[in-house]
Amino acid sequence: MAKAAKVAIVEAENIVPIGSIPPDQVHLPGIYIDRIVPATVDKKLEIKQTRAAQKGDGKKNEAAERRDTIARRTAKELKNGYYVNLGVGIPTLAPSFLSPETKVWIQSENGLLGMVSCISEY
Repeated sequence: MAKAAKVAIVEAENIVPIGSIPPDQVHLPGIYIDRIVPATVDKKLEIKQTRAAQKGDGKKNEAAERRDTIARRTAKELKNGYYVNLGVGIPTLAPSFLSPETKVWIQSENGLLGMVSCISEY
């Protein structure tokens, strides 16, 4: 969203010299930032969530079955060394249907102006 904002302010926990971070690890170039303020408290961005135990006979509901079908079909299209952007949901499910020797890069976006929320190597 910072790319579309009139003023973008970053609250940074650490400010490092230019060149300290590899360019491929920068998600938002400084050209889009208008102000930088130091963070006063550490941020906890990760939330640990666990899946509740399945109830009943252990069968998946219809929506879960459809997601699995799409992920299985998607996994068949992925070849070793591919870089893939499939949106949210399927990227985290499709690798579970890949063979162990297949290595792909999966990118998931949160849908807001292409800001990357997750890049994983499988």
